[in-house]
Amino acid sequence: MEFLKNISPYIKIVRPGNLLLIGITQCIFYHFVIHKLIDFPALDLFNTFLLILQTILIAAGGYVINDIKDCLTDQKNKPHKTYIPGLISSQNAKLYYYFLLSTGILVAIILEKNSIRFPILLIHLSLCLILYWYAVKFKNSILVGNIIISIMVSLVSGIILLAERESIVQLADHTIQNIIISIFLSYMIFSFFVNLIREIIKDMEDMDGDQASGIITFPIRYGRDAGKKLCIYISVATLIFLLVWLFTTNISMELRSKSFLLLFVAAPLVILIQTLTNTTNKREFAKISNTLKWMMVSGLGSVIIISSEL
Repeated sequence: MEFLKNISPYIKIVRPGNLLLIGITQCIFYHFVIHKLIDFPALDLFNTFLLILQTILIAAGGYVINDIKDCLTDQKNKPHKTYIPGLISSQNAKLYYYFLLSTGILVAIILEKNSIRFPILLIHLSLCLILYWYAVKFKNSILVGNIIISIMVSLVSGIILLAERESIVQLADHTIQNIIISIFLSYMIFSFFVNLIREIIKDMEDMDGDQASGIITFPIRYGRDAGKKLCIYISVATLIFLLVWLFTTNISMELRSKSFLLLFVAAPLVILIQTLTNTTNKREFAKISNTLKWMMVSGLGSVIIISSEL
């Protein structure tokens, strides 16, 4: 029991729920899109596992370095969820970060040696460096940090598209090519915008602590009302994109898929816009942030349903 108590902070600091969602996202795209529509994918089962593990290690390392650099602000914004320097010393946190970083590099080297024609090691190092720069520099910037993290979230599925690009290009059926690319790109765009809204919402939720620490975010510079308006504009843009894609895509969808998208993805966006108009306190922003995470899950559900009809 003492051992579990000691390692518990090291598990919690890497947001296991988020890491699980990353793994599930990539598994869904591989099983329901790549392996369903491509007879000979570039990655076999073992290498698919390694790519998922590598992505999880990149994200875990990003969480740790972010908490190392942001521990003082976190003590003000969310003292009940702060692990550094209380439950984990600053020195041990750094060692943990280096462990995750080096393990991820090792996995990337193995992947690259497995004859995958894909510069996975270079991509791994680049993404780790971007997350490090975000933690030490870009987080204290207006929208730049939000956009960086949202791009990283969209790359959770996007890196699979990159890894399988040659097997997709080699498909004789161009209709299948277009369907695969459409599913990937539409979800990447959707996840980018939804996460961008969530990042701005979290900035509004953390305004007091950020302001005390000298961090200048969009809501701090322009005010909470401006932050809400920006989230509403992005939500409207996301809704328009979703509806345009739904009714113009070359993917032949049955009523079941369209109904799911309208009820569990589009409708929550409409409710979100209405909720943002009336939201004023920190607790309500936290609820909206959790709702946005569930919208990402609904988006994954739509991928499963759409692929089942192909």
